[in-house]
Amino acid sequence: MRKLRQASNSRRDVRVYGMLLVGAMFVYAGLTLDPASNCDASGRQCAPWLVPVAFFMGVVFAGSALAMLVHVRRWGSRLDLEARTLWWWDDEIAPGEHAIALDRIARIRVLRADESDDRILLYDHDDAPLRFPSERGVPYDAIEWARDLAGHCPHIRVDVEGA
Repeated sequence: MRKLRQASNSRRDVRVYGMLLVGAMFVYAGLTLDPASNCDASGRQCAPWLVPVAFFMGVVFAGSALAMLVHVRRWGSRLDLEARTLWWWDDEIAPGEHAIALDRIARIRVLRADESDDRILLYDHDDAPLRFPSERGVPYDAIEWARDLAGHCPHIRVDVEGA
């Protein structure tokens, strides 16, 4: 079985730095391009309004990335087999650490998506959903993670749906 611990934050997420880079490029383009020069060779088709739009998009992207780097959002989960507890944390959903007793989990539903991360949904014995941060809370492939967790707790059923 693979490790059942995941811990990360916005400063270690490469997507945040990519967003900052793209935003900076758009801001630079908006500041250095002359809107009047944004025409084709014939001069008939011009779109000078694109330069300020690019600048605004860059400010939004770069500003959002900087906010994530300053705020340092944390997320992750860990399995404590001795205490029979699944711990999770995600500052965007609810600050602090939250515990789910493994005996409360009856079913793990994995929703396979075509173009985004898989979603993890946990349910108790009454089929009521349990709060869990989905794709950010698992350390590797969602289906493998669910099956590894069920391997530690044979009473947990794993359902896989979708693509």
